[in-house]
Amino acid sequence: MHTRYYEMLRGCSQDDFYQALNDPEHELYEIVWDAFETVVIDPAEIYDPDFREVNQFRYRIGESSATLEFFPNQTYFMGRPGPDPYRDNSDSAGIHLKFSILPNMTCLFCASLGIWGYSERESFRKLWFRHRNLLSGLFRRAKPIVFTSILFPDVEYAPSLEKMLDCYFSVRDPNNLIELQYSFPQLEDSGEAQNFMAYMALLYHMIRSMVDSGKDMTMTWISRLNEFYAGHLPDVPPPLPCVALFDSTF
Repeated sequence: MHTRYYEMLRGCSQDDFYQALNDPEHELYEIVWDAFETVVIDPAEIYDPDFREVNQFRYRIGESSATLEFFPNQTYFMGRPGPDPYRDNSDSAGIHLKFSILPNMTCLFCASLGIWGYSERESFRKLWFRHRNLLSGLFRRAKPIVFTSILFPDVEYAPSLEKMLDCYFSVRDPNNLIELQYSFPQLEDSGEAQNFMAYMALLYHMIRSMVDSGKDMTMTWISRLNEFYAGHLPDVPPPLPCVALFDSTF
C-alpha cells in the first residue's frame, strides 16, 4: 500500500472512517473493503461459499478505530437466553470474525475471532477437550494472541497456549468472552492474516455447528481446510506486539 494511505489511516477520525466505508469516491473505500474481503470473507468462504449470505455484516466506528465483522444471522439467536445483537443491539454477537483498523496502535490492523456468550464458550470448551491434539496443532500454526475481558492471572501468565486455555476453562468467566487475535502493521502482510483467519473461520464454523444443532462437524470442516491448502497447512509467523503509540501521527 502506498505510504500516503497509511498516513491517512493513521490520522483517521470517526468522520474519515464513515466516509471511507460509505463513499465509493473516497480514496480509502476500495482499500478498506478489499482488505476486509481478503482477510475475513475469503477465509470464511473456504468452508461455506454462501457465508456472506447466511451471516450478518456489521461495522462499528469508534473515536479512532473501525471494526468490520460478520456474525450469525438472526435465527441463530432465536429462543436463546443471553445477549442478542438483533434484540438489544449489544456488541455481543455469539461468534464473530472481525477486521479492525487501529490508527493509534503499532499494529494498525487486527484480525480476530470473538467468542462471546455462554453457549459459545461452553461449545468451545467441549471442542477443546474433545479435539485437544488437533486444535493444539492448528493453534501452534496460527499463533493467536488470546484476550479475555477479565484479567485471570493463571491465564495471563500460563507458559503455553494449551495451558492458557486449560486455565481459562477452569475458571468462571461471567462475561463469557474470549478473543483470538492476530495483529499486523501493513496490508502487504495480509496473506499471513488471511491464513490466520482460515484457522479462525474453522473454529467459527465448528462452534456454530455445535451451538446450532449440537453436532460436532469438526472433521467436515477440517477436510475442507485440507482440501483448500492441498494438505499443506501454513505456519503463520508470530504477530507483532500491538501497543499504543506515543505519537499516532507519524
